Amino acid sequence: MAAIGICLGALIAGISVLSSEKKSAEPAILNVAGVGGPWTLKDQDGKARTEQDFKDKYKLIYFGFTYCPAICPTELQKTAQAYNDLPSRIQQHIQMLFVTVDPERDTQDVMKKYVALFHPDLVGLTGTVEQVETIKNEYKVYAAKVPQDDTYTMDHSSYIYFMTPDDTLIALFKTTQNAAEIEEFIRSYFKKHPAR
Repeated sequence: MAAIGICLGALIAGISVLSSEKKSAEPAILNVAGVGGPWTLKDQDGKARTEQDFKDKYKLIYFGFTYCPAICPTELQKTAQAYNDLPSRIQQHIQMLFVTVDPERDTQDVMKKYVALFHPDLVGLTGTVEQVETIKNEYKVYAAKVPQDDTYTMDHSSYIYFMTPDDTLIALFKTTQNAAEIEEFIRSYFKKHPAR
């Protein structure tokens, strides 16, 4: 997708980025607040959800759409694999979330079938167009419809967000990083910041 090459700029325009010189595989770490905020959506079971439902958990959040042919399923599979490879003492403090950027097609029923393909603990979130726009704005997500024959696809940024329980951004995992690198980063983070 065309936006993949430019989405980092769209996501962190005006925000300074700290990058590690030791490991090129390490994610970009943002050193300022401003990503994340209040939202209201519904999960794959039709239950109303807000950010408050996950206030006691670290979050791994991915924004995508169920009609995505390759990138979204790859990133969700990667997220689930990294989560599975973590010890249970860390897993219990993390919630995986998949947020659609295509609410017109990604209804509750569609999301329910889709998230079940990846992990039983993955929560899928959808809502009205306005509700999805709100969370996209809060997380600085780029997404736009692209006409394709008699239908459309979605051009969107592709990052896995690692957030604290109080919704502070810890890291953005890029598409170039694999599950092992994500798992290693999270494990290392919890060594430095033990969950209570």
